[in-house]
Amino acid sequence: MLHPPEDPRGDGYVAVMQVELYDQGLTAGRGIELAWLTHAQEPDLVDFFQQLADDWRGWDGERSWRSLDATMRITAQHDGKGHVTLGGTLHQDSYSPDGWLARVFITVEAGEQMTSLVADLRAHFGRLAR
Repeated sequence: MLHPPEDPRGDGYVAVMQVELYDQGLTAGRGIELAWLTHAQEPDLVDFFQQLADDWRGWDGERSWRSLDATMRITAQHDGKGHVTLGGTLHQDSYSPDGWLARVFITVEAGEQMTSLVADLRAHFGRLAR
C-alpha cells in the first residue's frame, strides 16, 4: 500500500511516502524517500513501471528500482509467457546490517494489468509532478 507522498522539508527535491507490505502473517511499513518527478536523475517509480509495461513481450534477467534512501527495492522478472513477478522489499534501515527486512512477491499479467498499474501509479503520484 502506498500512502500519499509529502514534502516534509518543503525543498521540492525529496518526497517522503509511507509504504506498507502485507502478506499472510506479515505486515511491514516505513517511510521511504523519493525524488520529486521533475528532479529525478534516474528513472522514478512511475517510469520504471512504464518501462515494464512498454516491454510487455518480455526481457531477460531482472530489472529493479530503489528508493533514494535505499530502504525500498522493487524487482521485476518476466517469465516469457505473459506474466511479470514483482518483488517488493522494505528494509528497516538501509545503512545498518541490523534490523528487519520484509519481502513480498506478486505476479501480474504483463499487458493490460501492468498498464492499469501504471495508470494507478500516475494518478497516485500526480500531485508530485510540477
